[in-house]
Amino acid sequence: MNKAVLSKEQEEIVLFNDGEGAVLVQASAGSGKTRILTERVRYLLTEKKDKFFSVLCLTFTNKAAQEMKDRLIGIPKLSERSFIGNFHEFCLSIVRSRYSSLGFSEPPHIFDETDCKKILEEVLLNNPSLKDKYQVYDAKDEDERRKKQRELLFKCTDFISTQKRKLIDEIPDFETNYKDWNEQNTLLYQDYNRRLREQNAMDYDDILLFAYRILLNPVVANIYRRTYQYILIDEAQDLNHAQYQIIKAICGDSHKNVLMVGDPKQAIFSFTGANPDFMQKDFKKDFNAEIEIIEKNYRSANKILTLAERIQPNGGVGKNYFDGICEITEFENEEKEAQFIVSTIKTLIDTGFYEEKNITEPISYKNIAVLARNKFVFSNLMKILDEDDQLKNHYYLKKGLEKFEPDSIFFKLFDLGTRVVVNPNDSLHFNQLKEILKIEVPIHKDYLESLISIANPDRGIELLIKYWNHLKNNPKSLGWVLEQLKQNLEEITNDENEKELLNFDLEELYKLWNTFVRKETSDNQSLINFRYFLALNNTKENKDEITLATVHTTKGLEFEIVFIMGMNEGVFPDYRAKSESALKEEKNNLYVAVTRTKRILHITFPNSKVMPWGLRKQHISSLLKDIFK
Repeated sequence: MNKAVLSKEQEEIVLFNDGEGAVLVQASAGSGKTRILTERVRYLLTEKKDKFFSVLCLTFTNKAAQEMKDRLIGIPKLSERSFIGNFHEFCLSIVRSRYSSLGFSEPPHIFDETDCKKILEEVLLNNPSLKDKYQVYDAKDEDERRKKQRELLFKCTDFISTQKRKLIDEIPDFETNYKDWNEQNTLLYQDYNRRLREQNAMDYDDILLFAYRILLNPVVANIYRRTYQYILIDEAQDLNHAQYQIIKAICGDSHKNVLMVGDPKQAIFSFTGANPDFMQKDFKKDFNAEIEIIEKNYRSANKILTLAERIQPNGGVGKNYFDGICEITEFENEEKEAQFIVSTIKTLIDTGFYEEKNITEPISYKNIAVLARNKFVFSNLMKILDEDDQLKNHYYLKKGLEKFEPDSIFFKLFDLGTRVVVNPNDSLHFNQLKEILKIEVPIHKDYLESLISIANPDRGIELLIKYWNHLKNNPKSLGWVLEQLKQNLEEITNDENEKELLNFDLEELYKLWNTFVRKETSDNQSLINFRYFLALNNTKENKDEITLATVHTTKGLEFEIVFIMGMNEGVFPDYRAKSESALKEEKNNLYVAVTRTKRILHITFPNSKVMPWGLRKQHISSLLKDIFK
């Protein structure tokens, strides 16, 4: 254990009861949760006398997991004696190692959200009782029809995801319809899951559902229980029913060495089924957990802490070295609000540093974030940024889980083809590939054989088939294939615009492959493992640019300078937040946004907003009404 990096209260938690028994650490924002977990892992692996055990440390983001691994470099056999990663990554390892018990002949592949919506469209169009609802025959025009179709797809996706988070079996009993299900919902759920299984595929929610079903086997659960004698859970306020039941399935009645770290004030994911009660009530009751509280925020300057305390009382304001800057400013309209943000950012960048008490902190684009409750708030700001010569190429809009999505036609085909190479039953992506090529392809024994049998005189298609076939026979050779494609750019296309897109896609995929290679041992550097890596990892993190982001996408991040814009009633809190619990979560959202800040915080709101039907007066958020005088 590295005592030099721990405060006294952090050290006490790391050493609590020599790692034995259940502990709930309620730790406020900026209190060093990651440091506590990291040093707890270090202590268990290096200072416990018994060395015949492993540590399971589950995080909610890859970033947190990687940060912990980086800090623990140097511990002998770290990867052999611990699993440090997010819930889905751990559960995927269970599914991939024990897939046969689920009735799969090989490990199922992950279909992303876009893929699953395509499957849902197939279900809706191919079932007479569902088709009429999806066709929206009573729509007044095509725009209304498409809007209603999108709404229906969202409802179907939400229904299926909710049931899987409740751990409802993939093929429910049709006759019972379950308690609140009608016949159409049962049919939807059955047919959607059947089509996934036919393609040897699963969605993200299945990863947890399938892992739980495997762990219901007491023999299997006991293997994991004996292997992982110490379990650590990060961001425990964000646990949902499926995740908590997986922890219980592993632990059974005997395993109590579980440490959970979380902050109910940062519970902002109820829309995913998350509930801090799993941490605060169920864990305490089921595991007889001891409660430890750590409130000191080491991240934020004093003025920011004072504001955070007024939003969510935290037992008083601690004293940090920097006082910082914390201002709330109103503007005549959205345009002037956006102009202020751009002007202030340019001044900060031109200055290059923040100075207080003779200490300077460097400022760069990546140190700055602009946060809002919803993406539409950024409209005016992005317009002004795009018109500014200095900043137009130095910002990005952060999304949730950002995936590699090729822009060039060639790489769209290459990407679809590699999916079929690793999963010959994948009719979804095979058919998408056919649609782009606009050709008929004879069906062979599986879609991979059909893929590599394509006869096409186009040199680019010829190269694709050559390299798909090569990857089929040499699954660890993607790096070599990308190098070959780079050398053959001139042969692929004569179109300069397409060539530029192709080169960009090639470079991006090559970077992702190198990141994957650095992470995996040589035995695991296969195409199939790379596709799992792409499915579970955010492929566009760590940009050296100004971050524009909704609050939900910045959990666990911190910035020297933060702007929170659009602090109007109906925007933040969201107009849909009516119940007491929903308004409480909106307050949590603001607390999370404020505590992302280290030194400088600007909160802004406009007094008017231009709507399609005219100018509309805006009011300050009720969350700030008593603070802004």
